[in-house]
Parts: sequence; structure tokens; C-alpha cells
Amino acid sequence: MKISVTTEEPRPGDCCLPHPPTMHRHIQVFISIVIFVITWVFIQLAEVDHSLFGFGSRDDHSSIWTYTKYKQWADGQKHFPRPHLTQEDRDYLETNRKEGKNFDTAQEWEPIDPEDVSNPNRTSTAQSVVTETWLAETVEDASSKPVHLLHVTSGEQTKFQVIKEKSSYVMGEILQVAIQARDYRGRPKPYGGDSFRTKVHTPEKKSSTSGRVQDHGNGSYTVEFPLWWSGKVQISIILEHSSEAIAVLRRIREVPVKRIFYAQFEDYEYGMQEDSECFSHPYPANVEKDSWCNFSDDYSGVTWWCRKPASLPCDTFVFFGCDNTKTNSLVESLLAPEEYELFFWPNYNFALEGSTTYINVAKNYGSHPRQKLLPQLPPCGGTLSHAAPSPISQGYYMHDVWYSSECRAKPNVYLSNFTRCLANKMLYMYGDSTSRQYFTTLKSIFGSNMYEQFSSADERLGPRMAVDKSHNFHMYWRFHSFPIHGSHGVLVRDVKSIVRSLDDLKCGPGCVVLISAVSHFTQETIETYITRLKAIRAAIRRLHERHPGSKVILKSVNTREHKNLSMLLQTSNWFAHELNNILREVFSGEEVTYLDVWDMTACHYSTDNIHPTFNVVVNELSLLLSHICPL
Repeated sequence: MKISVTTEEPRPGDCCLPHPPTMHRHIQVFISIVIFVITWVFIQLAEVDHSLFGFGSRDDHSSIWTYTKYKQWADGQKHFPRPHLTQEDRDYLETNRKEGKNFDTAQEWEPIDPEDVSNPNRTSTAQSVVTETWLAETVEDASSKPVHLLHVTSGEQTKFQVIKEKSSYVMGEILQVAIQARDYRGRPKPYGGDSFRTKVHTPEKKSSTSGRVQDHGNGSYTVEFPLWWSGKVQISIILEHSSEAIAVLRRIREVPVKRIFYAQFEDYEYGMQEDSECFSHPYPANVEKDSWCNFSDDYSGVTWWCRKPASLPCDTFVFFGCDNTKTNSLVESLLAPEEYELFFWPNYNFALEGSTTYINVAKNYGSHPRQKLLPQLPPCGGTLSHAAPSPISQGYYMHDVWYSSECRAKPNVYLSNFTRCLANKMLYMYGDSTSRQYFTTLKSIFGSNMYEQFSSADERLGPRMAVDKSHNFHMYWRFHSFPIHGSHGVLVRDVKSIVRSLDDLKCGPGCVVLISAVSHFTQETIETYITRLKAIRAAIRRLHERHPGSKVILKSVNTREHKNLSMLLQTSNWFAHELNNILREVFSGEEVTYLDVWDMTACHYSTDNIHPTFNVVVNELSLLLSHICPL
């Protein structure tokens, strides 16, 4: 159809006629220019820093704001005081300046000798990591690494290698992988302490399991993976933190105050209101005691101080919340300028290269490896008073269903399993929002059979109670006491400690208590956390004295997301994993069951989140049922 160009006004219905050919050319040229400009801008940004787009990173922790802040710092650091360099450092720098070498092109990686990987005498260098003052100056080559990074574990130089690699494996075998940590020069690290995130997985089958890392203390590591399923199995090893970054995290962890909470004092009778600040420790510590309102509860292991208002008394404290702006600024100020780069890609969350990225696993034509393992496993619901040695892996996913290798757990992913186990029981849950997620997920599983009783309390803090009358199942949830991290405000009247909640509990037959108190303590010192755990431990002992046979379950924390630098410095997965270990240690020998869900999120295909996906939570609840109603 020929389209004629006319100057006449368009008639009704002609609005959708094609444009004349000349208009087509103009539009095409305009679109081409727009595409070129967008492409050019993207390329320029990508050259500035790959971490802006999360390349090679599991978590989108590197925001443009934090990177811009770091670059602003770096541009103004020419006056930074220079520490003493060893003669070896000076010789190396001078040689590379003369030869015009780039520090990124370190020596070629050499294959690891499997017989040598676990030799503790491989090096005589001290294995402890000492935080040093680094030089924040780059060499003449603009693409070179700053001198302070030359000694840091480099994800780009660190490689892994399958030990005694074969063309094919069989289900039930243990795959061994060796890691040799190297610095930015490509030299083997003489000490350990790096943090790795490891798993093998088959995405098509939604199957995965974590590996266990053995640190030999000399820069070499061995990872063991049980092979639970057949097919093409991928190997994933991520350098989460270098030992140098962990040294910084250890130092930051022991700073007493890393969070600032806003507070509101109000006298309703006279209509007076004053704002103040609260902390988990006195801040600053040298302020006179008369300047503080001390709301600490030694009996519960709770420490909490607020600045005393100018005119109102301490008992008018009604409201508080976390001041994220001040907290983020305070936390980032704890970093020395040259330490910023340790927490950005590629120094953080970097996927390592290896001798192979996947292996082939053949079926075992006998019984499944887990069927052989089951008779050797203890019943679920065991207590830490008779804790069995930790296996290589806590379990594995197969088609998105979790199979435990710690106890004889049966996947309970059907409603009938939940109703059968929880019938005639009272489930009391105390702790953080991950236990609240259990409460809401159980409500959705039971559906219309369960209704939540009305409460005037804040649903984020509780107390909340739901009932399924048809199965005589009741569940109750309440948040723990200070500290409660979150920008939303909290009414003081809604806060009650786990210790005092347990003391008030009247546990009858079928009573189960779940405690989850880890995630809000990653910003606290180790001493603060242990003090809280010891108070909870004493309350559990009193509960067992009043109601012998009461079932108490401690839930571990799971992996989580890190959206920016300050969040990473407060809630790093390394912090959380350390607290999990402390939780298990403090309650070792006690009549409590430990619900370990770390691997269930660490190896799952979904993105890290403090509140995991529905599928993960259902698998966690399935394992919880196995502890409540063991086989």
C-alpha cells in the first residue's frame, strides 16, 4: 500500500496510520543515538568499578553511595602518613616500577600438591594475624593495587583444585577440594583465617549441600563435600572475607557502642515531651552516672542506658527506635581509611576459579547413601547434653526438600504431618523476627483452621497468640528485650525479656519452647551476648525444675543480605556464624535441643535474606517437627 504525504488535517479514525518514510528515518536515527549514549554511559560506569553492578557478588552490598564515599576519601589521601615498609617491599615496588609491571598480573598459579596441602610445617611464619597500618598510596601505574592490598588475600589469585580428580564419581563419595590462599602478588599466604562460603549444587534439580572447610593455619585449606545425588554437580567456593578483613571485624565487634537509638520521654498528664538517645552501653563512657537513665536488668542479662532528659524523670520513657543515619555514620567511622577497600568486591564475596567447575557423579545402584547413613544417626530431638559430633554437612536439598544428615529426620512438608505432630501442643516462641516468621508461616500452613486472637500490642513485637481448635494446637510468640534493631518505633510497654517470660511460663503436658536470640546481637560485644545467654540458661533451668520434661529448642540464626557497607559491618555473616558457635558452646551439656538452620540458607539457591523464602522456612519447620516428634 502506497502512503501519500498530505497536508490535510487527519480524519477521525486516521490516528493510527503509519508515519511517512521520512519520519521513519528520523525516528530510527534518534533511537540509534539514544542506544549509543546509554551504552557509552554503562561502559564508563563499568570501568569505574564492577562492584556497582554486583559482578561476581552474591549480595548487592556495594551501593553507588558507599563506593562514591570511598573514592572521595581515596582522592584526598596523598597526605596520609606512611608506615615503615620492609626492604623486601621496597625492592619489589622498585623492580615493578622499572619494568613497568602491573601488580594485577602476578605470577601464574601453580597446581597444588595434594600431599602438601595439610602439612602444618609448610611454613614457619607466625599464623596469627596482626592488624597493621597500611600505606594508602598506589604506585605510578594507575591500574596497580595499593601497597596495603599487596599482603591481603586476593580472590583473583586464590584458586581451588580438586584433590585426586577423577573423570567420574559415585554417589556417597566424599569430594575433597584444596584451596591455596594467595595475596595480590600471587604469593602463597603464610597464615590462615580467611572465610569461605562453599557448596556443590545442581540448579536443574534444585539440589545443593554445603562443604566443611578445614583451615590448616598456613594459607592452605581443605574442603569436603558429600555427594548425595547423581548428575552434573557444580562446585562453588566464594571468598567471603579475607583474614585481614576479619581482623578488622574482630576489632569493630569489641567496640561497645555501635548503634544509636532515638528515645522519647513523655509526661501525658502535663503534655510534656522530650527526645533523647539510648545505647546498650553508656556512651560516652566517661559521662557522669547522674546523666543517665539506667534501664538495665541484671537478672535478665539486659543492658540499656538512655541519656537523662533535661526536665522529665526517667520513668517517663515511652518510645524508642534505631537511628539508622547516626548508627551508619558511627559504624563506618570505625574503619581506618585504608580498610574500606577490604569490604568491596573483589575483596569481598568473590567467586574463586578452580581446576574444574563441575564433576560428574554416577548413580549408586545399591541403596541411597542416606539410607545407609540413617541407622547410624541419632534420633532427632536430642539435647546438647549428649551432642553428637558434627557431620561433614548438616544435610542437603534434593528437589528443594531438605534431608538432614544430623539426625533421623523425616521431611514433613505436608499439612497432615504438621497437624499430627502439633495436635494437643502449646508452642511458645520467644526471640527475633525469624521466630515471628515461624509464627506467620505456621498460620498460613494451617489456613482457615487457625485464627489469631486479637491483641492491642504491636504485631511486630507481640505478644501474639493463634489457636487451631480442631487439633487443640496453640502457639504464642513474643519479641525479646533490648536491643531491638529497626528504624520503626517501639513502645516500651511492649518489651519484655525472654528470662522474665520464661519465669512467668506455666508449662503443662505438650509444652514446647522455641528461643531465637542471635540476629540482633551481631552488633554487640561477645561479653554482652554471653551475659544474655547465661541469664536465659538460668531461666531454662528454673523452667525444668518447675516443669520437668518441658521441651526447649534453641534456633540458630541463618545467613542474611547486606545492602550496603554499614550493614555489612554490623551484621556480617561471619559475626552471625560466630554467635551460633557461642550459642552452642554456652548451652553445651544442657537439656536443650539445637535447631541448626545455617546450612539450610547457606547452600540454598535463593538470595540471602534474614527472612528466607517460604520454601526454606517450611523446610526449617519440617526439621523443627522432627525435633518435637522424633521418629
